[in-house]
Amino acid sequence: MKKTRPPEAASVSDAVSRRDFLADSGRLVTAACLAGVTAGAVRLSLPDVESGRRPRARLGAPADFKMGTVTWLQEHELFVCHKAHGFAAFSSRCPHLGCTVRRTTTGFRCPCHGARFDPEGRVVSGPARRALDWFAVETGPDGQLWVDRSRATEPGSFTPLRVAAAESAG
Repeated sequence: MKKTRPPEAASVSDAVSRRDFLADSGRLVTAACLAGVTAGAVRLSLPDVESGRRPRARLGAPADFKMGTVTWLQEHELFVCHKAHGFAAFSSRCPHLGCTVRRTTTGFRCPCHGARFDPEGRVVSGPARRALDWFAVETGPDGQLWVDRSRATEPGSFTPLRVAAAESAG
């Protein structure tokens, strides 16, 4: 008499073995992890791009900025510096990956990767390789200060404004 397998046994042999299931699951998890790491690496290598931001923005009246201060304008992501020789505006975004820098007693520090900048935004330690971006400041016809992000200036360069001289005299 010939022995035959029960129908259940035949379907079990066609099923995936436990070893194959675990191996396939491991490969799937590994592929998902690699995809996540790759996506993260690509995202970190690209700076934040802000579309729609106008290059010119009104900062306010010169009297809004006390002499000898550096004021953070969060809505413009800028620091406005007012010294005896004029006004300056520089970005609050780290040039490394675009994180917003924080004020410290010695200047600025990027909370993302630890880059440090002096009080005028020049690099003290990396990973940032260049200073915070500085932009041209000018007085508009209304007497207000305006920044032009399309016109970069050298770090440490202040725009002498006649308004600054009038304010100190008054």
